[in-house]
Amino acid sequence: MKTTLIALSAALLVAFVGAASADNKEHKPRRHDKHYYSYPAGVTERQLRNERAYERGEYYEHDSNALRFGSRAWWEQKEREGGGDFRH
Repeated sequence: MKTTLIALSAALLVAFVGAASADNKEHKPRRHDKHYYSYPAGVTERQLRNERAYERGEYYEHDSNALRFGSRAWWEQKEREGGGDFRH
């Protein structure tokens, strides 16, 4: 009788511990990243869209403000806009 009572209480203890750990996993916040690479904080969605379009050879805005600073597309656009004499 004591053996059955000990086995029953052990089984209930295991069941409660398992349920408690399952509850903790449900409430754990998940990370939802848009991109694998995180860009600097100052980059806008518009600049990212234009950079991806440039890399794919699609249409992108030909405005240096619409491109990410320092990117290849930005350098090419700055040369078109100002003649490129800022590279001393």
